[in-house]
Amino acid sequence: MINVESRLVAGDGFFLNLAAVMHQLSLKIKLDKVDVFYPFHPQSRISNSVANETKIRVNSQESQQWVEQLNQPDSGHIWQECKFPTECWFMTLHAQHLAYLPAARRHQRRMRALKDYQKLVDEMQNSEAEWSQTPAARRNRELIAMWQEQVKKLLLSKPCAEAALMDEKLISNYMHFNSMAAELEMQTLCPEIMFPTNNLTLPSKATPLFANYPEWYVEDIAEFLLLALQHMPQIVARTVDQMVMTWLLTLVCSAHCFNNPYLVAKLVEVLFMMNPSVQPRTETLHERLLTHKISQSALPPSLMKFYADVESTGAASEFYDKFTIRFHISIILKSLWQSPIHRETVIQELKSGKQFVKFINMLMNDTTFLLDESLESLRRIHEVQEAMENRSTWDQQPEEQKETRLRQLSTDERMCKSYLTLARETVDMLHYLTQHVPDPFLRPELIDRLAAMLNFNLQQLCGPKCKHFKVKNADNYGWEPRRVLDQLTDIYLHLDSDVFAQALAADERSFRFELFEEAAVRLERALIKAPLQIAHWRELSAKAQRIVLQNQKRELDFSDAPEEFRDPLMDTLMDDPVLLPSGKVMDRAVILRHLLNSSTDPFNRQPLTEDMLMPVEDLKLRIVAWKRQKE
Repeated sequence: MINVESRLVAGDGFFLNLAAVMHQLSLKIKLDKVDVFYPFHPQSRISNSVANETKIRVNSQESQQWVEQLNQPDSGHIWQECKFPTECWFMTLHAQHLAYLPAARRHQRRMRALKDYQKLVDEMQNSEAEWSQTPAARRNRELIAMWQEQVKKLLLSKPCAEAALMDEKLISNYMHFNSMAAELEMQTLCPEIMFPTNNLTLPSKATPLFANYPEWYVEDIAEFLLLALQHMPQIVARTVDQMVMTWLLTLVCSAHCFNNPYLVAKLVEVLFMMNPSVQPRTETLHERLLTHKISQSALPPSLMKFYADVESTGAASEFYDKFTIRFHISIILKSLWQSPIHRETVIQELKSGKQFVKFINMLMNDTTFLLDESLESLRRIHEVQEAMENRSTWDQQPEEQKETRLRQLSTDERMCKSYLTLARETVDMLHYLTQHVPDPFLRPELIDRLAAMLNFNLQQLCGPKCKHFKVKNADNYGWEPRRVLDQLTDIYLHLDSDVFAQALAADERSFRFELFEEAAVRLERALIKAPLQIAHWRELSAKAQRIVLQNQKRELDFSDAPEEFRDPLMDTLMDDPVLLPSGKVMDRAVILRHLLNSSTDPFNRQPLTEDMLMPVEDLKLRIVAWKRQKE
């Protein structure tokens, strides 16, 4: 970011006024009079600015080559004359880019600075008794006076900025122009479609023109919608037309048309903010979202695909960024699940779509990580709270050590609340999906990992270490152990089948019959489950325990299996051997689990997909014959 001397450049007021005038000039311009190629026109007033911007789908070199190709006599492209409607419309777009959003960001920074200065003043004044008689007293009083002066200036600027930025007429003008911008972008992305229309086919790829537009052409509309939804949702509900809704849903469902996943994530966040459970007074917008044809047919599978795709964004902060993005997606999917049409779309995707397997794999990964981190934070909070209760021991500790532990406590409390919020949504999603569509979860590449994840978390909640998660004011962190235990045990019951019982029994790390019995006692004592459900729970655990005993006998019987019958990674007897392009033979379930996390051959790191696996039928028949002989 370039730091400039604010007194030497035009201020926010000037650009807001400029954009307001440009809006009036563009008010009656028809889009069919606007040349969509103008940003790249040789005589364009904005071509130099556009050339230096990050593009939607291409890099700077590719963009330069495309523009040079347009200028070639044999390209077939004929440049139109730069007329007033075109120049005025694009100049308005660029003036708007320099006006409202930068002013709003600066206002937000000033409000954060106001809170910081006020906090400094309060902290210094509260500790005055400690420094009033020290040599630093004069300096500290000067600092307080300086900070109070800054607070006074910022308080004076607050109503001035809000009077300009929250003006209803201004917001309405921006919404109207953004609707035109959205329509123009849709025309470039789907040039064969005549807008407005209800029969839109999603683009298979970005057109060269759309790919070369600056990213901020899309990002500015999304950011403006986010700001308006946060502060004036009623105006957005009144002014957002069908074109903006179509634009938003089309772009969210066409993530392959963007290089930057964070741009798609911002569009997803707009959908998240249109949820009445998140932002009040958005019921009308949410209803329009639910009734839109793209939403009903393409939104659920697109969100599930993007949920998996954000595992890797290329940014240094990708590991933590993905949890926020996935939280937004999970809230949207939960609201869509309430609609019968959307629920049917989700169910069809779960039954037939390959994206579902990756989606559930990432959902399980997140659930495991978030619950593990949450419980670890709760354990540390429990330890500090216990130490503070023992006043004699606590007071004997050095002040520096106590301050360090209190700072860590504050960090743990903040992290715990954040992780539990995210974990609650992932567990909720597993709960309602397994309740209505259990069969896809029983696929070979998923069931073992799902069973292991459930067993591990059940051990955490009902095992000997569960008392370490008992903290004071648990509601402040969103910690609801009864609810978590209720939902996890529900998931077990939703998936109850012979296949699931075998997967439970195969989890040698965490499955114990005694653990399930302890869980049953807790469920019964705390009145979490009805008697019939507890009986069902005990039947499932008894079934898994019988399989454990059978597995122990079979393990002894099959322990001398020939090397060629064993999976080279897991050293287990193969059931369905497949040949990899590298020449290695693996069990299908094992390699499919590997491919959920990495699309590479585990032996040479070359690209590998499921359709490249070749069945080895003769080896499979020999394994079956050998097993029969052993029996």
